[in-house]
Amino acid sequence: MRNDDVVEVKIKKREVHFIVWLVPLVALIIGGWMVYKYYSKLGPLVQITFKNSGGLEPKQSIVKFRDVKVGTVERIEILRKAEGVSVYVRMDKDVEPFLNEHARFWIVKPEIGLGKVRGLDALMSGAYIQMDSKLGGESKYRFKGLEEPPLEIGDEAGRTFVLQAPTSYALSAGLPVFYKDIQVGTIKKIDLGKKGSKVLLYIFIKKPYDAYINRSTRFWNLKAVDVGIEDGRLQVRGGSLAQLLLGGIAFATLRQNEANVTLADRFYLYPSFEDAMQKRLGKEPPKFERFVMEFHDLEGSLRVGDSVRYRGYKVGEVTAIEANVSANERTVPARVTARIDINAFASTQDGLQTLRSLARSGLAARIESANMLTNSKYIALDFGAKGYEMHKTPYGYRLATLHSKGEAMMEHIKKILQKLENLPLEKALNSFSAALDSSRKPLVQLLRELRTTSKSLRQLLEQNATKTMPAQLDKTLLKLQETMESFKKAADTYGDKSLFSEQLKATLKDIDQASKALNKVLIKIYKKPNTIIFGD
Repeated sequence: MRNDDVVEVKIKKREVHFIVWLVPLVALIIGGWMVYKYYSKLGPLVQITFKNSGGLEPKQSIVKFRDVKVGTVERIEILRKAEGVSVYVRMDKDVEPFLNEHARFWIVKPEIGLGKVRGLDALMSGAYIQMDSKLGGESKYRFKGLEEPPLEIGDEAGRTFVLQAPTSYALSAGLPVFYKDIQVGTIKKIDLGKKGSKVLLYIFIKKPYDAYINRSTRFWNLKAVDVGIEDGRLQVRGGSLAQLLLGGIAFATLRQNEANVTLADRFYLYPSFEDAMQKRLGKEPPKFERFVMEFHDLEGSLRVGDSVRYRGYKVGEVTAIEANVSANERTVPARVTARIDINAFASTQDGLQTLRSLARSGLAARIESANMLTNSKYIALDFGAKGYEMHKTPYGYRLATLHSKGEAMMEHIKKILQKLENLPLEKALNSFSAALDSSRKPLVQLLRELRTTSKSLRQLLEQNATKTMPAQLDKTLLKLQETMESFKKAADTYGDKSLFSEQLKATLKDIDQASKALNKVLIKIYKKPNTIIFGD
């Protein structure tokens, strides 16, 4: 093959257009921008510890701040060294300035009950984490979650007040607070006091209603119904049907020009409107201390809850009664414990110091009748004991005790009858028997009837029923007087200078003195039949 037959092949280089590389470059730029956009908006990872997850779900549950979604739960881990769980939340970047020492977190889940509806928005979306915070303070990324919502939340305008009571009265957090039948707040939290002797209720009152609360304000439970008699008519006072069924708290301010209060000041929650508005002694709010009284012989009519009064003012109530039978004395000694408001006795000095001074002057407790029809009782603080020092015992401060006024009068009558019974009637009867013949037997029989009548009257007075039946005492006394008149007429038939006559005159003189003393008591009972029960 000839050289000239060889064809030279020229390879032409293929041209590549730059537009082919433009598509992946643009895709790379867009992807990079999206990654940058994602991480630029991605906030910090926050760790929050709770006692339990509370229904939170990773990648689903969210964090809300001012009703705006500001984060998502990424994962939940169980703590190994302590009880509880650790929830990791990816927060939005724009909320990072609020992640500081003021931030608080708690789980919101739906709670529906009688008079209590909370977290209803979580019913559809599921449990979520609520956040509350404000600007300022040192940045922080680890938090301990709250088990209950805080008393005050940043965007709420108002104030928190603390009430104390011996019991919760079946109230619960979330129930309303009313002022003049307008809902002005809610119960935020209910807790026990440090020693467990009282209940603390934290209520939040919205502005501007919080300005109506001062030191003269009184709070009461709305579930109670007050029943009483005013101006001869039956009065029934209570809230609306919804208030009675669901419950709540109401308050009233007695005086407007009073000093304002702070969170440190505590109010007393009364069981009803009547208790809150009744007349009272001393200072507000009540401050109760335990007192113990030892009664020698206690009837079963005194009950737990009966009032303790001083000069007609209710200052406390009976909280416990421990009674035992004394076989030797045939009595029922009892230890009665009561809680008494010492602020009722506060004036220029502390109420407890005032009570100590009154005890040195003879202040003591006595049981009195509150109502004869129902046989209800109360404890009256009165004077009459010897001065003593009021010491504190394991059961409370010790108060001396007195007999009731009714018992004191019965003792006086018994002494008169004792004097009548001690008259020498037996000696007179023997003299009469020796001096009189068979025709004078009616006189002897008359003297025996006199003695029998005296003993019957004594037995009658020793009965409990006599204390509430002065009419029976009246009839018996009239019978005694009639017997004495018959005695006197029969005695007039004998000589004035005889031995029989002299003995008879001496006996009649003693009987007459006892009768006059007993007659004074009868006149007093006639004028005031309830004297035996209530005293003068």
